[in-house]
Amino acid sequence: MKKILILFTFVFLFAGNIDDLIKKVPKNSPEYNLDIVLYKKIKEIKYKPLDLKFNIKNEKEYINLFLKLIELKKELNSLPDKINELDKKISILKNNQTVTQKLQYIYYKKIKEVYLKRLDELQKKLPEFEEILLEKLKNIKFDVKKAQYNINILKKQLFEIQKRYEKLNIELQKWDLLNNKTKINEIQKQIDYYDKKQKTIYKNLFENHLVIWLSDIKNHNKKALESDNILLNYSKNIGKEYYQAVTEIIGDIEKQTFGSKIIIYNTKKEAFITLQKIKQIINYPLFNVGDKTITPVNFFLMLLILVIGWYIGKYYKKTIYNIRKKYKMSHSVATLLGNFGYYAVLVVSFLSALKAVGLDLSSFTIIAGALSVGIGFGLQNIVSNFISGIILMFENSMKVGDYIQIDENTRGEVMDISMRSTIIRTNDNVDLIIPNQTFIQNNVINWTLNDDSIRFRIPFGVEYGVKIEEVENVVLKALEKSDIPYIKKHPKFDVTPKVIFIEMGESSLNFELFVWVRGEYARKPRGTKSEFLKVIYTALNEAGIGIPFPQQDLHIKDSVPFEIKIKKGTD
Repeated sequence: MKKILILFTFVFLFAGNIDDLIKKVPKNSPEYNLDIVLYKKIKEIKYKPLDLKFNIKNEKEYINLFLKLIELKKELNSLPDKINELDKKISILKNNQTVTQKLQYIYYKKIKEVYLKRLDELQKKLPEFEEILLEKLKNIKFDVKKAQYNINILKKQLFEIQKRYEKLNIELQKWDLLNNKTKINEIQKQIDYYDKKQKTIYKNLFENHLVIWLSDIKNHNKKALESDNILLNYSKNIGKEYYQAVTEIIGDIEKQTFGSKIIIYNTKKEAFITLQKIKQIINYPLFNVGDKTITPVNFFLMLLILVIGWYIGKYYKKTIYNIRKKYKMSHSVATLLGNFGYYAVLVVSFLSALKAVGLDLSSFTIIAGALSVGIGFGLQNIVSNFISGIILMFENSMKVGDYIQIDENTRGEVMDISMRSTIIRTNDNVDLIIPNQTFIQNNVINWTLNDDSIRFRIPFGVEYGVKIEEVENVVLKALEKSDIPYIKKHPKFDVTPKVIFIEMGESSLNFELFVWVRGEYARKPRGTKSEFLKVIYTALNEAGIGIPFPQQDLHIKDSVPFEIKIKKGTD
């Protein structure tokens, strides 16, 4: 209310200036006529309060008043949007300076004031209006037989009009194809005429069904809870706003008449309607694959089978890993069986899903053809990795638990081989996910393919002048006394540690220690090499054998004279 008063005061202050504004407009101005029209409209805008008479004597007067209630309800529902539209226009015109714009601003302000008053009045009076109508209902006698007779006649008329309406639409399409604009305009006028006639019949049907519904409401007959659907259907054909208003009014009156019973009934009715809508939605055609139409039901069923297959595959894989120890199965064999079975279950699930939704082999061929196009444009790497994964699983050139080296800085233990990639864990406990095609296309060193025994070559050097036999004896005796678990016996190889004289270098005599290791030491090449170098260095140092380092000699020729002068100075 306060907002209305503020607006009224604001417009009132402008009202005194309207006459001055219109005097400033030159008569030869192109906007003079528009300004005069706005001026007159502003003067004419006045609020008219509702004038409702409830002196109802018969059925016709009651129905007319009920229809008036519907119109007022429509108006109430539309006012908030209208006020918002006015606010946008007022905001745009607020800072404009021309006379026309100022007049428009005042015009919209006054209309908004009227709308706000109307909104306030309708919000207060419509509930009272409904209560009075419901109270007056008991004194009205409704002619249900006459209403039913009228309904039968109106339905026949509607049927004939709809037939004519459909024929005109077919004829319109014919002339539209022939691009005959004269005939198109002629038929369109007839269609518009029959369209208006249909709406008139729908209104008459609504009014006659309203008589039957009001009679049931008056007698507290629960048939009203069923016949209200007919009213709502006819109100839909009249208009969206009309339908909304009728829905709200019918709901209010039924609640006041039947109380809690309406809640139970409406719950059942709404549940039935909801189920019907769900049925329509789940059977709605989404797309076609070949000759088969895919609906949400089919799509959900296909997803369900795929998800179940995925869970079965995961469970199978987990079971294989759990029984591995029981049957003394190697980790690599368990991984191979687990992965192969997992992907086999996925393939079977996919084919079962296609079968469940009714897709035949030809449909699958269509999908495969579409996928092949996609592969040709951008999925080559994915397919290459997939095929490489299958090769790795069956070729057995690399298995879980092997220690491999891809390049100088990439080495580690194989943790898992999947269809797309392989996981390698380095000695730094970093997991590397490497595409499978890397292992097929590039050279890979498998340190533990058939045997985890590896020979290390540990280079070292000593100074010139040392006896070679002494170096060999010192290093081998130190190695024998050390705690490093190198291999001393092997059924296939001669694993005796050896010290090999390699070369006479620029500053040293260079040797290599050949020694075999396995297990953890084979998988840590840098750490293992460090351990052996420690033993060698300690042994040589204790034996007094020098370990050289690069040296350079500087030779000064005597033939080059030079003189050094030292200049003494005093501070």
